Amino acid sequence: MKKTVELNYLTPLEFVATYARKELIGERDSLEEEAKMPIIEIISKISQEDYFDLLEAFDRFAPEVGYLYCGEHDVFHEYEKCPFCQLDICIDY
Repeated sequence: MKKTVELNYLTPLEFVATYARKELIGERDSLEEEAKMPIIEIISKISQEDYFDLLEAFDRFAPEVGYLYCGEHDVFHEYEKCPFCQLDICIDY
């Protein structure tokens, strides 16, 4: 019998873009405060793959909104531990 496991995660761009929505202004303000820059600059840095300086901000902000950041796999997830680390899976997106 074949079994399927679905792992839900967000890339950094997907995660940050979520908080650009108008109805999430409180969360966006918190993210901008942690990153010490406006959301448009955060998105720009991510799209240029130049966001190493944002990793600590991600680690502090993500738990506020129910996520954790895995730097090894560069993903945000809602699991207690990174599912890719636990399953020893490499991801390439």
